[in-house]
Amino acid sequence: MSQWLITSAPPKSTQRLLSQIDEQCENIAASDEVELTYGPFGVFRVPLSLNVQITSPSNCDRTSPVEEIEDATDTSPQTDIVPMIDPFPAVSGMAQWSPDFMQSLLSQPDGDISSASPDLLDLIMDQVPFDDTTLAQPNCQLTSTSLISDLYCNPPTSPPSLTPAPGEARALPQDAVFLLKHYSSTVISLMTPVRHKKTPWHILFIPHAKDCLAALAMGEELNHANLCAFYGTLATSAFSLGGVSRSQTWLDQGHSYMRQAQEHAKIMLMTAYTIPKPAKYKSILMAILTMVQLSNFCGNRNDAEGFFLEAEKFIRMKGLRRRKSRKVRLLHHCYVFERMFHESIFIGGANSNQRRHIRRAIESSGLAPASVDSLSFRLYKWKNLHQEMLRVRDREEGENDLHLERPGMFSATLYPEIFGIPEPWLILLSMIIRLGTEKDAAEQQNNQPGLNLKDFISRSKALEDYINRLERPNQVNLGHGTHQSSVDQHILENMLEAMRQALAIYFYRRIYDLDASMLQKKVVDVRDCLLQCEYADSSVVHGSAGFIWPAFIAACEAEDPKVQESFSAWFQMSAQRSGLSSFAQTRASIEKIWQEKRDANGSSVTWVDLMKKSVSLQQ
Repeated sequence: MSQWLITSAPPKSTQRLLSQIDEQCENIAASDEVELTYGPFGVFRVPLSLNVQITSPSNCDRTSPVEEIEDATDTSPQTDIVPMIDPFPAVSGMAQWSPDFMQSLLSQPDGDISSASPDLLDLIMDQVPFDDTTLAQPNCQLTSTSLISDLYCNPPTSPPSLTPAPGEARALPQDAVFLLKHYSSTVISLMTPVRHKKTPWHILFIPHAKDCLAALAMGEELNHANLCAFYGTLATSAFSLGGVSRSQTWLDQGHSYMRQAQEHAKIMLMTAYTIPKPAKYKSILMAILTMVQLSNFCGNRNDAEGFFLEAEKFIRMKGLRRRKSRKVRLLHHCYVFERMFHESIFIGGANSNQRRHIRRAIESSGLAPASVDSLSFRLYKWKNLHQEMLRVRDREEGENDLHLERPGMFSATLYPEIFGIPEPWLILLSMIIRLGTEKDAAEQQNNQPGLNLKDFISRSKALEDYINRLERPNQVNLGHGTHQSSVDQHILENMLEAMRQALAIYFYRRIYDLDASMLQKKVVDVRDCLLQCEYADSSVVHGSAGFIWPAFIAACEAEDPKVQESFSAWFQMSAQRSGLSSFAQTRASIEKIWQEKRDANGSSVTWVDLMKKSVSLQQ
């Protein structure tokens, strides 16, 4: 009998099961007594009672509600017992929620808060007051926590546990709904300039956070990956709110959530490669990417570097050999997009101890051959760039060339859909980064095999020619023509133009070290694109890397005081609207570069020099 129960029990989550029950009960009067039975489960609805009991065999496999976002191709059921469900678990912090919020829970059928978490939480979030009329200057200043370095240098002898003691409920954050609403309405616009609802944040990150909230409200246990992503999301939103409202309370709350996210991240990374796996692939990768976003938005470049490397290691060792669902590919695209812009500026750290550690770990795992690209940012030895860029890449090369090492066309790319930027433009950025790495290696004379002078010059000329011939694609070709308003299309077009000009500026500075006076026309063009976006929609900062990167690259080369002032004002305004210190800190870095140039008495000082010096001092 028990064996029959095990084989009969479908691996459905509590959330899906209760959703089915709700669908059956939609047209039944509340006064009716109804008995519903699903296989080995006996489910009863008792009129005028808030107590709902769901029982199951003690050894029945089920999947956590948070894992509903996982695809059917990624199945690894977590064994647990479905407990007696208290519709209002005694979770500390819930009693402090507003009466309106509690009433919204009580008004749901049977008082159940997880029967359909996305729809119900959307309703709850709509009822939570949200007033952003107090937006003001940002004030989010974070110091480096050196989380990843601490993990390598001081690994605990055994993984610490953040699981509550038996009978103790995990505190449900009382401001979680408010923070998730701010994240959905404001923070997402900082990550992508597109306005459709198919971005990774709409279909992965936000539903994941809502499911975590519903599971916590039910008193369920969550793994460290889910908790890391959840608290990291709350921290990002709290810092944003603290910045725009100049509220120290929100900043303190952001620090509190960030510490919780870091602790869960530390344990998650220690166990991410164990068998059986403690969490699903997408859950772990989402958690790492959440920490990347949090580190980037708070201006903590060192922690961002650490989490980028952890993401690379995890993808290369766990993600490239698998058949990739659309959701997995969305996450991979999010990683690569942000990594390219990080790599373009984080100069001088190519041979850091942490990077060497990551490369050795991947090589020793035997999984390095799954990567089409090399494990270091060295240049792929193409011959005719124009022909190579027209070459059609197959699925394996398109998906497993993680850092866009090889030129070519890949029809299934998702960069235009997510970020509004063509993949060939990112490939060009990758090639400039790699050519710059070859140049640094030759200058350092580190005895590593590299390009000879003839090859370096020919490849530089080919890249220069291709960059200067770039044409802006229209939004119809990028797949946005039917989804975007005229204002949004105008913003995307100006972002692309700013990116095109910034690619050229970056090339001339990084490869040729061209004098800044010869770049001023392109600098002004980037500034004008930013102002055009400002005039089109001054209510929000669109995109992160898509705007902040060209603004940084161009501003660093600006020489006219009025142009410098306009860049400084743009960063200040972006900091005020976003509440995130990354804009304010970038502005401070640019102004420091301008001052260094003024104090140099005519000698050449560039942001590349200062970045190399900064990275070398940290190693």
